[in-house]
Amino acid sequence: MIRPLMLLNKCARYDVRMWKRFEALGLPPEAFIDDGPSVWDKLEITERNKDAMSRALSSGWIDRELETCDRLGARIVTFADAMFPPALLKIRDTPLLLYVRGNMPPAENKAIAVVGTRRCSVYGERTARAVGARAAERGWSVISGGAKGIDGAAHTGCIESDGVTAAVLGTGVNVVYPSEHAGLFGRIIERGALCSEFPLGENGEAWHFPRRNRIITGFASKTVIVEAPHKSGAMITAGLAAEEGREVWAVPGRIDDGRCAGSNRLIFDGAMPLIDLELLFGSKSRYAETYLFTDEETAAPARPERKNLTDGEKKILSLLAVHPDNTIDNLADEAKMSAADVFQIITVMSLRGLVFSSGPGRYSSYD
Repeated sequence: MIRPLMLLNKCARYDVRMWKRFEALGLPPEAFIDDGPSVWDKLEITERNKDAMSRALSSGWIDRELETCDRLGARIVTFADAMFPPALLKIRDTPLLLYVRGNMPPAENKAIAVVGTRRCSVYGERTARAVGARAAERGWSVISGGAKGIDGAAHTGCIESDGVTAAVLGTGVNVVYPSEHAGLFGRIIERGALCSEFPLGENGEAWHFPRRNRIITGFASKTVIVEAPHKSGAMITAGLAAEEGREVWAVPGRIDDGRCAGSNRLIFDGAMPLIDLELLFGSKSRYAETYLFTDEETAAPARPERKNLTDGEKKILSLLAVHPDNTIDNLADEAKMSAADVFQIITVMSLRGLVFSSGPGRYSSYD
C-alpha cells in the first residue's frame, strides 16, 4: 500500500480522508496506480494533481524515492503501519505517511509539544530548555519543529537530559534547515527522530510550516507556547491544538515585548499560564529548581467556592462528578458541546482551582 500513498502524498497533498474515499470504492490498493486516471476521476482529483501523478509514475519517481530512503537510512511509515504514532490517528487531517530518520518516540511515552518564536529572548530560550529537560526527566517525549530559537532550545534541553525528542520538519528529512542546526539534527536522530510528510529533497516553502504544525500538536497531549508574536506559526500551532481538544499552555511574558504579545493573549483567552513546571508536569524539576524557578514555594490557596458558575461550567462539573478522569472529547460528546468550548471552560475552571489535570488529556474536579 505504500506506493499509492507515496504518490497521493507527493502530488496531491491529501490526507487520510482522501484514502478513505478510495477504500470506499471497494478496490484493492494497487488499483490506485494500475487503473490510474479512471480511479482518480471517481475521487474527483483535480486535473493538475492527476497530471502530476501521471508524470511521477512515468518518470519512476517512486522507485528512486525508495532507493534514496534506503541510502539515507530513512523509512516511510504510513498511517496503517503499527509504528505510526497513534495520537496522530485521532486528528482530523491525519497525514498519509511520515518520512522518518531515527526512531519514532515510543508510543507509550506521553508527549509534549514546545514551540515559539525563532527570535526569542534569553529568558525564552532558558525556559524552553527547562521544559525540554523536565519532560525528559519525567519520561515525556518532546515534539517541536527543529527551528531556531524556542524549538531548538526545547530539543536541546531534552537531549541534554537524555530524553527522546522528535523534530517535525517543513522540509524533506534530508534537508537541513536552518543550516546551522546540522549538529542538532544529528543529535536528534540519535535521541529520537526527524519526521516529515514532505518527500525527500523538498525545501521549506512558506505554506509547508503551517501545514506541518498540525503534526506537531497531533503528537502531543500538551502544547506549550513559550514566546510568540501575534502573527506567528506558534499561534497557528496553539489554535490547532485547541481545535483538537489538547491542552494549551503559555509562558507569561513582558507586556511591552512583541515577542510575547501572542503568548500573553493566549493566557487572556483561556490558555493555562505556565508559572511553574510543577503545574505542567505534576512535580518539581531539579533543573527548574536550579536554573529557572528559584522563588520559595508558597502554600496552595484555599479552593474557591463554586459560586457564580456559568451553565457550561455547571454542566462540565456535573459530568466530572459522575465520570472523573475524563477527556475533552468525551466531555464534549456528553455535554453536546464543541471540544473547543469544553476546552475553554476547562481552562478557566483550572485557573480558578475547580478542576485539575489528572493525566495526559484527562481532567477531574476537586471534591
